[in-house]
Amino acid sequence: MSENNKNRREKWQKESNFSAQHLLISKRLIHDMIALAKISPTDTVLDIGAGTGALTYPLAEKAAHVLAIETDSAFVDRLFNKMKDRSNIRVKQSDFLEVSLPRSPFTVVANIPYSITTPIMRKLLDHPGVPLQRAVLLVEKGAAKRFTAVPIIDPRILSWRMQYEIRLVRAVSPHHFAPPPKVDSAILFIQRREDPLVLTQHLPKFASLAAYGLRDPRLPLFAALSGVFTLPQIARLVRVLGVNREHPIGRLNEEQWGTVFDTMLQHVPPHRWPQWGKSSKGKFKRRK
Repeated sequence: MSENNKNRREKWQKESNFSAQHLLISKRLIHDMIALAKISPTDTVLDIGAGTGALTYPLAEKAAHVLAIETDSAFVDRLFNKMKDRSNIRVKQSDFLEVSLPRSPFTVVANIPYSITTPIMRKLLDHPGVPLQRAVLLVEKGAAKRFTAVPIIDPRILSWRMQYEIRLVRAVSPHHFAPPPKVDSAILFIQRREDPLVLTQHLPKFASLAAYGLRDPRLPLFAALSGVFTLPQIARLVRVLGVNREHPIGRLNEEQWGTVFDTMLQHVPPHRWPQWGKSSKGKFKRRK
């Protein structure tokens, strides 16, 4: 650990002990995250879990507007005091999950609270109308690996990855934070696809197909999709995909899932499309 990092850790240790946040203290890591985000002078940027503003103020040097979201009143007071000379920073004391997202394109650069990583991802990525362009997030390494895993076994994450490129940039050791977390972290990069693999208006249909196909990711492709495609259709599909009929459905990549979905739309009558049931048991049912 560098002497500068050690000093910053000691400075913030007392304040951060009562908080669930692990404050970012590495200037090098802050620089790398902002560089990765490619902030332009016209961008609006959200800093989720802004803490003491370690990311907020460097972001304000590059972006048109920065929204710093923080729940802890002590940190909020510090942010307000430090922002007096920065007209392009707005501080909002709120739970991010309760915040209304911008209606115009925006970027997120944040060291997010690890305890609500998945709810944050859902808020940002579940709804196709959210105009998120890219995000650079510090998250727990295990979560980053889950979001970028191959094979893809989670239908919700698959739906995200049809709209966004999601990749784990690199691991980050605990000494970059104060207090240091007990687990390794990682930089997660999210970029909206210029050409999404599923059109926005078709995402609900795709989500139903993904949930149906991945109900057991170990199933061979012909068995996983036999309730949707006929056997001759599956035979043609596997040739197009370049796999055999025994290929596990969970090992299809995003582009292959796009092909499966396009084939369903073009060649399968709607009454055979899977539709996620609204019952508590979450069963599939045929369209009527």
